[in-house]
Amino acid sequence: MNNKKSVVFDYGMIVVGTAITAIGINSFYVPAKISDGGVSGIGIILLYVLHIPLWVTLTVLNVPLLWLSKKLWGNRVGLRTVFGTFMLSLMVGIMHFGAVTHNILLATVYGGLLSGVGLGLVFRGRGTTGGSDVIARLLIRFLPLTMGQGMLAVDFFVIAGFGVIFNPTLAMYSLIALFISSRAIDVVQEGVSYARAFTIVSRDPDTIAARVLATMDRGVTRIGAYGEYTKEPREILYVVVTRGEVSTLKELVYSIDPQAFVVVATVHEVVGEGFRKPPVES
Repeated sequence: MNNKKSVVFDYGMIVVGTAITAIGINSFYVPAKISDGGVSGIGIILLYVLHIPLWVTLTVLNVPLLWLSKKLWGNRVGLRTVFGTFMLSLMVGIMHFGAVTHNILLATVYGGLLSGVGLGLVFRGRGTTGGSDVIARLLIRFLPLTMGQGMLAVDFFVIAGFGVIFNPTLAMYSLIALFISSRAIDVVQEGVSYARAFTIVSRDPDTIAARVLATMDRGVTRIGAYGEYTKEPREILYVVVTRGEVSTLKELVYSIDPQAFVVVATVHEVVGEGFRKPPVES
């Protein structure tokens, strides 16, 4: 039963995500003649140059790309990928609300946010919306590039096309949209950086660990280590807290050991006791 609920939830995320992405494309990107790259960017260029509806381009380009992926690399094209691909084409075809703003900067910012949030939700639902990654795979097959560099090259050439066909200013705005969209995808997938991880090296780890447990009600993990300079065994304390508890933990540590060595790192997502519950396996 939980498995069925999880599958329904994933497909629901893909539907909502493609709808949000379509609004970002139709209401912000298309009127402003900008894009964050990919197949949708090619579609916007063809919309203005050849007057081909965007949803048609998305479908016509993505279907052979999905087929090519399976043919060349034997990849199993999952149902979520096929569903996400066609849902984006459908949503782009029906979600028309007109231009929300004629300010190109606002269109860049909000188009990038909506596109990124929408795609992030699709990825959280374990789906994808197209085959620009297949184009990247073709590039790295013939050129000495990594997958990440291949994806960047695809987006770069699409955005460069905006500069050549329209004007360089629109290409520069498109680069901003790409950055905003990428960051929004990361936030949706990884979460906002609401937690901090402390790595603490101290001469009095017992007292610090006991005080953290007693006064902050946070778990403490001890990690065995060896000091190369002192040639002595040491214990490292690892503690994860919320942003609001950072100052409290710092004060606690230095009140016990003013010479403690402390490293504070940003944590995007924490799953477990005291934080978010673990997801149900599907």
